[in-house]
Amino acid sequence: MCIRDRYMGKMSQAKPQKSLNEAIYNKSDKKRDIRTTNISAARAVADVIRTSLGPRGMDKMIQDSKGEVLITNDGATILKQMSVMHPTAKMLVEISKAQDIEAGDGTTSVVVIAGALLEACETLLEKGIHPTTISEGFELALSKSLEILKSISRPVELSDRESLMQCVATALSSKVVSSNSAHFSKIAVDAVLRIIDPKTATNVDLNDVRIVKKLGGTIDDTELVEGLVFASNKAFSGGPQKVQNAKIALIQFSISAPKTDIQNNIVVKDYTQMDRILKEERKYIAEIVKKITASGANVLLIQKSILREGINELAQHFLSKKGVMIVKDIEREDIEFISKTVNAIPIAHIDQLTPEKLGTAELAQEVFLSDESKVLKITGVPKTANTVTILCRGSNQLVIDEADRSLHDALCVVRSLVKNRGLVPGGGAPEIEICQRLAEWADTLTGVNQMIVRAYAEALEVIPYTLSENAGLNPVNIVTELRNRHAKGGKEVGINVKRGNISESMFNDNVIQPALVTQSALSL
Repeated sequence: MCIRDRYMGKMSQAKPQKSLNEAIYNKSDKKRDIRTTNISAARAVADVIRTSLGPRGMDKMIQDSKGEVLITNDGATILKQMSVMHPTAKMLVEISKAQDIEAGDGTTSVVVIAGALLEACETLLEKGIHPTTISEGFELALSKSLEILKSISRPVELSDRESLMQCVATALSSKVVSSNSAHFSKIAVDAVLRIIDPKTATNVDLNDVRIVKKLGGTIDDTELVEGLVFASNKAFSGGPQKVQNAKIALIQFSISAPKTDIQNNIVVKDYTQMDRILKEERKYIAEIVKKITASGANVLLIQKSILREGINELAQHFLSKKGVMIVKDIEREDIEFISKTVNAIPIAHIDQLTPEKLGTAELAQEVFLSDESKVLKITGVPKTANTVTILCRGSNQLVIDEADRSLHDALCVVRSLVKNRGLVPGGGAPEIEICQRLAEWADTLTGVNQMIVRAYAEALEVIPYTLSENAGLNPVNIVTELRNRHAKGGKEVGINVKRGNISESMFNDNVIQPALVTQSALSL
């Protein structure tokens, strides 16, 4: 009995210790489960858009909540349309948005790289390395990666239009409109160089480039206009359709009978009162028309009014007789661009309309396009305007929307070269070079950082691997051969997806991209 009691006593003492160990184990296990769930959610998003990377990447067809269909392979656009609920996965969506704002291109690459780095993190966490240590090691690898990227980039001058156009063409090679990349490249480069001073500029305000979409025609009909284009706002049919030496008034008040501030009714009991109201209205509008013509304005741009119509038929009749071109329903968000382009000051009240506030242009006229539709063009604007308009055409809504997105990306690529005037080879060449050099540098490190930097380097191989996989090539053979060529000193060796092989120099094949795109993708 004595031995049994002693044994039972030891058992009772061991129970609390066991439950404490279980609690510690469960807590650690819970942390591991949360990290694994977060990484899995983010990797799932990366895997979704991974197949759209590169010139041979697949387009995605997305149907939104309204039933509208969108076809694109732009990473930022795909993620914007996706309904992502998990907070970690949402971070990848935000990363893609940030890349779109910073560089305009590489929105798919940044998410694919993030997914690969998270996969590397998962492997390192399983080996018992603390998350803070992994984060510090990755920061160390990033700073070295940016040094390597800078060493392989080539400087570019903004006067070298050919290099700029080749860079834009590379960015557009993966778009739906890739067959029109040469046309779009020329438009994008000319548009940016028109609004900046190439010698002193360090950034580009893309608000100075307005893209106007007009359904009809083909993508080849897309054109750059130094001035204004109104696709939906037509000149009044009863007035002049062409005005030379235009004096443009940009007005924000209505040329129609005034209304009361509150809703009420005026009861007219006999014809004399009705005649009096009509006479007063006619007199009121005639007075406004007289002041407009006295200012010298011969083109009238009228902002859209919410409370009442911007201009009534009587005012249109009076102004047409005076030879004034009328364009109504100008959107509020377009006012600033119009004001800057024609050098006009928006006028809020008729009493403020003076000749000094009028804008100028050589010609304002309605022109017929290739499909017999009409647009209003105002050209010959002051040289100090530094604004341009791109008239974007397309045979259907899907094509014209994708052309609009592609033009935006093309403009962003040129802006990237203005901000950071360096070019790097495309086709996965910079990623493989960084991977190779980082692996060599990792051998000089000691401790756990060596393992972390090596994992970071291996994660960057996901770009050439995915490019070759999407092109239908053997990714293992391609990446192995790229490693071998870069180890022998071939810094510019990359994958020429169009030819389906490895190229000795991506620069010679004109597959180039801004250094800022890769720099931003790694930094984010």
